[in-house]
Amino acid sequence: MSQAVQPPILPKGSPDRDVNCEVALEVAFAALVTASEAKGWTPRETAAALLKLATEHAQRFRLVPAEP
Repeated sequence: MSQAVQPPILPKGSPDRDVNCEVALEVAFAALVTASEAKGWTPRETAAALLKLATEHAQRFRLVPAEP
């Protein structure tokens, strides 16, 4: 998996910077999913693991509430 994440094209504070980040991560994210499934993980297992990791990461920044 050698898909690189692209740097931002919008300055900090731009209202569309979040979308810019999503687009920049899409190719690398798709490559990660493909690599996981190629190693034998099911699509459901891959999705569940990525969701858990993303949720835990977002909780560190208080973007989603921490689970009790």
